[in-house]
Amino acid sequence: MRKVYLLFLLLVATTTFCQDRDSTYKYWMTFGFWWENRETTLNADYNFSLGNYFYKVGYLRKEDDTFHAGPDKFFFNSISFSIGKRFQSNWFESSVFCGPSYLFGEKGINIHQYKNFNAIGLEAEIQLLFRFANEFGIGVGLHGNLNYRKNFGGININLTLGNGI
Repeated sequence: MRKVYLLFLLLVATTTFCQDRDSTYKYWMTFGFWWENRETTLNADYNFSLGNYFYKVGYLRKEDDTFHAGPDKFFFNSISFSIGKRFQSNWFESSVFCGPSYLFGEKGINIHQYKNFNAIGLEAEIQLLFRFANEFGIGVGLHGNLNYRKNFGGININLTLGNGI
C-alpha cells in the first residue's frame, strides 16, 4: 500500500511542472516486465500526443506463481486510458500518466477454485527513460492502481520504441 501512496505523491508533485509546446505528432511504445518473489508483471503501452498533452493506452498483466495457489491470490488484467505530461532532455525522458482503468481477472477462493471479477480503478504510471537514440530508450516504470477489489503497485523494466521519444 505504501508503494501506491508514494506513486500518487510523486504524480502530484511532478505535475506542477509545465512542458514546452511540441507541434509534431510524437508517439512511443513501451514494453515492460518484472519478476520478483513469485510475482510476474508484463505491460504494453502506446503513448501519443494530441495537442499539448500526451495520452497512454495500456495493458498490464500481474500474477502470482501458479504453484502457490490459495485464498486471496489475484490474477490482474488491466486496460487503461490515461492523460499525462512528458519532460525531456537530450539523454533522458520522464513522463507521468493518470487515468481510469478497467480490471478483470480471477481471485483465489481456495487452492482449487477461482472466482472471476471485474472492477473499475484509477491507474497512475511514471516512466523514467535513458534515451540511447531518439527512437530507442530503456528505463523503469512505476505503476499503481487504486480499485475496490485490491490495490496494487509495482515497478517494471521498460524498453521503448518511437519517433523521436
